[in-house]
Amino acid sequence: MISGPVLNAAHLFVFAPLFIAVGLYRNSTPDSLFTLLGFMAVGIFFYHAYAAYKKISEGKSAWVNWIHIFLIVPLLAILARYKKDASRRYFEMLMMLGFAAAGYHGFYLIKDSIFA
Repeated sequence: MISGPVLNAAHLFVFAPLFIAVGLYRNSTPDSLFTLLGFMAVGIFFYHAYAAYKKISEGKSAWVNWIHIFLIVPLLAILARYKKDASRRYFEMLMMLGFAAAGYHGFYLIKDSIFA
């Protein structure tokens, strides 16, 4: 499983800006980017389903995986399906998830850099 600074950097510098940009510029987002969100939804689902299975079989908590499976995957699928016609609330949820990801992963990237 991916973890540590690479995971935090990817979320901070790739996924969070992508989510924020699509949320902010929904009307000018190219259709190809919505297609990318759909492929991301599929990939995230399978990755986190497998990760959750492994964690549960080891007696660990899979709360992060459940967030991805039950919150992020459906949201990305809705946006991939309806594109610019999706309700404004879905774009705002995506933007909020982008800000949350930036804050969460940015915090741990800084914390692990300073206190490592």
